[in-house]
Amino acid sequence: MKLRVLLPLLVFGLIAVIAVLIPVAQSIADSRTQQLALQRTAALDQVVQRARTALVQGDAEGLQTYLQRFHAVYGESVLVLDEAGDAVASAGDVSRDERVDELVTAASRALPQLVLPRVTPWGPDTSVVAVPVIAAGDLSTGVVVLAVDLRDAQMDVSRAWAVIVVIGVLLLSALMGASLVWTRWILRPVRALDAAVADVTAHRDPSPLRPSGPPELRRLSRAFGEMTAEVESSLEQQRGFVADASHQLRTPLAAIRLRVDGLPREGEAATDLAAVDDDLDRLEYTVGRMLTLANAEHRAAAQSRGRDPARDDGAARECTVTAAEITDRHRDRLEAAGLRLTTAPGPAVTVPCGRADLDEMVDVLLDNAAKYAGPAAEVRVGLAQDADGIRLVVEDSGTRLADDDLARMGTRFWRAGRDATQTGTGLGLAIVAQLMRAAGGRLVLDRSASGGLAARLLWERS
Repeated sequence: MKLRVLLPLLVFGLIAVIAVLIPVAQSIADSRTQQLALQRTAALDQVVQRARTALVQGDAEGLQTYLQRFHAVYGESVLVLDEAGDAVASAGDVSRDERVDELVTAASRALPQLVLPRVTPWGPDTSVVAVPVIAAGDLSTGVVVLAVDLRDAQMDVSRAWAVIVVIGVLLLSALMGASLVWTRWILRPVRALDAAVADVTAHRDPSPLRPSGPPELRRLSRAFGEMTAEVESSLEQQRGFVADASHQLRTPLAAIRLRVDGLPREGEAATDLAAVDDDLDRLEYTVGRMLTLANAEHRAAAQSRGRDPARDDGAARECTVTAAEITDRHRDRLEAAGLRLTTAPGPAVTVPCGRADLDEMVDVLLDNAAKYAGPAAEVRVGLAQDADGIRLVVEDSGTRLADDDLARMGTRFWRAGRDATQTGTGLGLAIVAQLMRAAGGRLVLDRSASGGLAARLLWERS
């Protein structure tokens, strides 16, 4: 995000600096060109006066001596032609090419050719100018041709442009520094909000937000903090309510169970009491699972705040097992249900989870496979550790899993519609997800390569 904010500022700043410095550079070059033209115009006036006298009096030798002194002082070649276009005197080397002939022709018509090109570091080193020698009657009696040396002027322009470039770099650096400070000030609360949202999404307590930046973002930070506190309070109340309600229900359920068990079971009453027993069993099981879920949520919430209830209670925080050790006690039950259980061979792995929690999660996953995978399905369990972390995978080859069912798995109290006759509470996968959060891992549900459900318990390395 910082780059997306800084890039337009830097681009517009670069355009603004260039838009200011280019006209300044052109102005410097034009000014130096004009200065050079004025200097050479004054020098040519003296040469023209000497050439007029020499052409009128026929003093070619005196003119030649003057031109040699001029060449020695200015280092520029000069040529004087008479009205016929023949050289009268010269100093240095002025090549008579087509361009020079055009200038001489124009100057012989009493039209001075004093235009110099704009002096630039990459321009020509010399430029030829020509002025007429006017005698009596405003008639041209000759032409003075001067090869103006532009190298000194080019050096001056180069130095001035170098200063401009340095100024431009300093301006851009100042703009970049100011933009960086401005962007950090703007984006600091945005980054804090992004980190807080990530913490909330990962079920961790977000770091306290300190309002900073523009007033709008300060209000947003305060509103987000208040919202997070309200959400966390609501979740705590919900977890507390579930736990308290479950605890409170156990007492009347136990009392009802005692009363029902004390009733005589004769005749038609026996059937009704057996149905009541089944309902009580299911209700007691549901209350027990709700208590298990509430406890798992409490531990997961404490884990997100950096606390470890397992350590506080003195419970084991890890266990070393193999895939066979955690599944052997389920083999007979799965075979009785018509399923085949296989485990991936491998060494024992130290899992960052207590053995009781691990058995609880494996019980839920294998119980789901027994209920929903279907007859003759294969259930595979693998436990492995690599550079990415530890993964426990329970997958089956069942054919009953629909895409809609996969999307809704893990929703509390939800069970697949086609298996509504199966016993259960619909809380198993929710309990597994919360136990994984409490153990610092996560539960991933997707379709296995053989078509059934693949439940992956992942402890990834940070």
